[in-house]
Amino acid sequence: MTLVIVIAMVAGIAYAISKESKKKNENQPFAPMGGGPSQGANAGGGLDPFTEFSMNASIADAVVIDTETINSSSGTRVIDIGAILVRNGTPICEWEQLVSPECDIPASATLLTGITGDSLSSQPTAEQVIPKFLASISNLTVIGHNVSYDISALNKEASRLGAATISATCIDTMALATEKFPNAPSASLQETMRLLGLQATEEHRALSDARWTFECWRRLTSMRKPVTLSPGRREESRRRALRDRRRKDSIFMKSVYLGGQMPTAVNARPEGTVVETIECGVEISGDENHQWILRKYGYDAWVWVYVVEDLIRKGKYAGYPTYWVFLDGEEIGHITKYQMERHCSQVPPEGAVMLAHVRNRKADKERHVWQLRLQMPEEHDPVELPHQDMPKPPHAKTPREPEPIKVRSQGRPSSARRITFSNPKPHKKVLAPIGRTVPIAPVDGLNSILAQFEDQSHIWVTVRISSDALAVRLSGTVLGTVGLPADITPYGDEAKVTSATIIKKDGRTSVMIDIPATPPDLAPAKMEDDVAAAIRDHERYGLAANTDENRDVEAETPDR
Repeated sequence: MTLVIVIAMVAGIAYAISKESKKKNENQPFAPMGGGPSQGANAGGGLDPFTEFSMNASIADAVVIDTETINSSSGTRVIDIGAILVRNGTPICEWEQLVSPECDIPASATLLTGITGDSLSSQPTAEQVIPKFLASISNLTVIGHNVSYDISALNKEASRLGAATISATCIDTMALATEKFPNAPSASLQETMRLLGLQATEEHRALSDARWTFECWRRLTSMRKPVTLSPGRREESRRRALRDRRRKDSIFMKSVYLGGQMPTAVNARPEGTVVETIECGVEISGDENHQWILRKYGYDAWVWVYVVEDLIRKGKYAGYPTYWVFLDGEEIGHITKYQMERHCSQVPPEGAVMLAHVRNRKADKERHVWQLRLQMPEEHDPVELPHQDMPKPPHAKTPREPEPIKVRSQGRPSSARRITFSNPKPHKKVLAPIGRTVPIAPVDGLNSILAQFEDQSHIWVTVRISSDALAVRLSGTVLGTVGLPADITPYGDEAKVTSATIIKKDGRTSVMIDIPATPPDLAPAKMEDDVAAAIRDHERYGLAANTDENRDVEAETPDR
């Protein structure tokens, strides 16, 4: 009897030390069992975690278990086991073990649990783990949430291996929750936790869920009588349960979209903490200015990006925190304030390496645009973001409005050629002064983009500076780029309008656009090109569109 008491005291001390150690080293791998990391009660006393677990099992009267499983061609396979030994209602030892299923891990399992194929590749197999585990708990009362599923999964593995199965006395906390909350719309572990006042998220990891199952069991058994939820509380519970189900449905649909396999990034992974998830795709604001780098990877590409928290720099929400996204060292953009309210605190303060996806939508392909979506954890309830005042730029003097030029009839040339533009002029500032005409480096599919236009058609386009080129767009669709000029002063920070000419020859389409001359040519530049002169005259004489029917823009230029 004395020996039993001493063993119980030692086990209790070991458990207390283990809990404190886990708080300090939550993300640290534990000593391996059979070649893989295992989290046990105490790995520092000279015993491996499972040996210590089996010793404590001899004095326990119950065990709380949870498993994570996958479906494979050979049936149900257990990939994660968590167990907590209980004596007289008090936990005395806990143990956790990942198990290699010796097959591929479906994307749905990784999305739900965070367990990847790489994390299981070095773990012990079911043959090395499950028979010993079942033998150690065969005489104990087994507690679990929907415990029949866990027992069934473990027994299926044992039968496949030709090992002994167990037929234990079971306590199901799901059945207890249904009994104690008879009108609750859901008795899932997550909703049972909420109904019992446990404000935590089910992690779908075996040991973590076993801990929450133990706490639910403790609280449910202490309830003297059932609780009937009020209509308001029941409706709130119903909405929460529906949201949980939709999240799991979303995970399944993403797995189907990915063909059951987790995506593989096509670029080199940056150094840093990795937060790998594809639970929630969040659009990036500003990626339209970096089409050249996204086009390089193409539609439906998965890429590694580096994400760090900083402030929104301009616009209505300047001064609010956001996550800035960098691809191959290039700043791509940031998530919106709306999304930050729902994803704040999901990236470590030092930043993180995360996955992003170039969307593969038909509408994007038709417009020849590439949109990047940052893959974030599931969104939480919105929170109020702090705001910081942004330093104001130095006050610039407001330029004096130029006096309108009065055009006299004798000042106009006696003869003129008319250039008709095939699209309306955008409501943006015109790029000036024009001094040279250059070809653009076209995007793929330029022929189809400009199929509606004839050879030698004149069109209005916009140009805007990106990181190392001028992006040329027609009604928002990228046509191509032009090398960044030495003098970027005329371009400013916003998109500006210029003219372009479409040339179709031998089945190929090219575009020439008008831009300012290089600095040495600015002063003596002689405007020889008719289209360049059209912009100048459009600004000088205020010529407007011809008609509303064809929305062509006409400008008159003098013969030279």
